Amino acid sequence: MATIRYPAQGTQQSFSITRLSTVEQAAAPRPSRAAPGTSKAKRATAAAAAAPVAFDARSFVSAMRMSETMRMRIPTDDPKRLALVQPPSGPASASARPRYAGGMTIMTPSIIVEGARIDDIKAARNAGARIVDEGFDGKALLLVDSLADVTKICALLAKRQVGSVTPNFLRRYGHTPRSTAQAAWAHRKINLAAAWRITKGAKTVRIAILDEGVDTAHPALRTAVVAQRDFIGDKGNSAMPDGDDAHGTACAGVAVGRGTRAPGVAPRCSLIAARIAMDDGAGHWVFDDYATADAIDWCWRNDAAVLSNSWGGGVPSDAISRAFGRARTQGRGGKGAVVCIAAGNDQIAIDFPGELPGYVTVGASTPADERKTRRSSDGEGWWGSNFGETMWLLAPGVFIHTADISGARGYEPGNYTGTFNGTSSATPHVAGAVGLMLSANPGLTASAVRTILRETAVPLPGQSGWTKELGYGRLDVGKAVAAARRHR
Repeated sequence: MATIRYPAQGTQQSFSITRLSTVEQAAAPRPSRAAPGTSKAKRATAAAAAAPVAFDARSFVSAMRMSETMRMRIPTDDPKRLALVQPPSGPASASARPRYAGGMTIMTPSIIVEGARIDDIKAARNAGARIVDEGFDGKALLLVDSLADVTKICALLAKRQVGSVTPNFLRRYGHTPRSTAQAAWAHRKINLAAAWRITKGAKTVRIAILDEGVDTAHPALRTAVVAQRDFIGDKGNSAMPDGDDAHGTACAGVAVGRGTRAPGVAPRCSLIAARIAMDDGAGHWVFDDYATADAIDWCWRNDAAVLSNSWGGGVPSDAISRAFGRARTQGRGGKGAVVCIAAGNDQIAIDFPGELPGYVTVGASTPADERKTRRSSDGEGWWGSNFGETMWLLAPGVFIHTADISGARGYEPGNYTGTFNGTSSATPHVAGAVGLMLSANPGLTASAVRTILRETAVPLPGQSGWTKELGYGRLDVGKAVAAARRHR
């Protein structure tokens, strides 16, 4: 078993890797599309469509290479050119990064470099690398001949003190099975009516959803869209999802949905949609670090005031961390874009990127004002909110009503769902709340927004201060918007 070494988060990272062609992973459930209340026959059909699909390396590579963008990272159909990044072995492994509940981190023969000089690129070329893409803020994607060359060139460029250099990883995540339909409750719990008496949002405040695509033609979303782009596929200036990839549409609906059926938290703010993930053909979604980092930079450069990120897991990457840092410090003309990140749904310690300090990491709560766990009163025993030192606050994360892909595609037939869940659904609640705060007071800095969210969060029953499970409490958007308007 080989080892990959590279710098990230101020330390030298070291992980074991194994050829992807040798990897076997148990089947993972695909999300069922059966609508609540449908007939037994229709439920059986949906269950068959959602049958678990085991990981097959060759099928995975073939699915990825259907995208011209991904062919830059995966130059051949041979899965031996890729590797699975493994957690460390030994006594410390129980607490070591990365944690792999429901996900895989896959190494490619490509490297992300930032801040390289002409002589640095020349040195990399002399060592066998070639540039295959150039992005925002001095990013370049280098392709090499082998995985061994990745470590070698990362070490070479780090020694030459480029801005950053990191392997370009793919991240493969499973979907959290959805809720059963219940009555809508989230808006009432977070005191949204009080916020709406002050503002329902301003179109000048742009909320970015970085996800597996957004149905930007949806009746509840199309008038909100001001910019969209596909970073992982071949759709250019369109962020429309493939197939039943409804996760991003649901997130967008929670944040900015229009109309009366399932309005978003900030229904008069604008929407930026960045497609950064694609389905792998087996019920998982796949991210590419270079595409994700470039999408982050594109969002804040297109005046996103808020970036909502309902994804995460795997090894650290300075390419993503630095892009978030630029959003936080350079966005909104230097006042800073507010970056919201889902804590994760495995009831374990928060991992990358939610573990990064200085952002708004969001956990999930229930209608009973509990932290969502496998034993909380909502009855969804298959998932629980992650916890850790960066937890900022909780927001509703079960039985969420929101937009679905229009028509027959998506989670359910029709344009809406009442079954969205996870910290994925909690995060756009907070992103929408921040949109309202900035609509009420455009002069707020990103740091001030975090402070107001902290000071106005409602402690959960029995909570007396910050905890790694609850953060500062549950979102109260009414109090947050009122405090934002008063802030000077």
